[in-house]
Amino acid sequence: MDKPEVTENYDDIVFGKEQVQLDYTLSKCCNPIPGDSVFGFTTVSEGIKVHKNNCPNAISLQSKFAYRIISAKWIDSTQREHKADLVLTGIDRLGLVQEVTQVISEFMSVNIKSISFSSDDGIFKGEITVVVTNKKILQTLMQNLNKINGIDKVTRS
Repeated sequence: MDKPEVTENYDDIVFGKEQVQLDYTLSKCCNPIPGDSVFGFTTVSEGIKVHKNNCPNAISLQSKFAYRIISAKWIDSTQREHKADLVLTGIDRLGLVQEVTQVISEFMSVNIKSISFSSDDGIFKGEITVVVTNKKILQTLMQNLNKINGIDKVTRS
């Protein structure tokens, strides 16, 4: 069972364990609304139809066509996470990497997916992949990283 969502602002549906966004239509037989427990059913000619788990047709669809069932759930698309790749350049100094990770993780509460720093003749290049919910958070993060002593440039790759 999935844990309850943090928000009540459901406005989109994602499918499968990977929570991918796919084109879908809401079935007319049970008329699901945001927040209902739902599943996707791959039709022959109309793509994915979304049904409520307790739809009158659900048991029949699930027993006869289990291979065409896709797990689905409502999400708040504003809470969806997106990966962004940042490139940092500047003058290398002791403690720089620690300060960068502190700004990202502690002060901004942004998750780091990958991080790589290299230094050549006192000049460093850092490549960081972060997970953010929207562009405003990413822009604020980039501004805060730019304020760190030694960093000359922060760009999105």
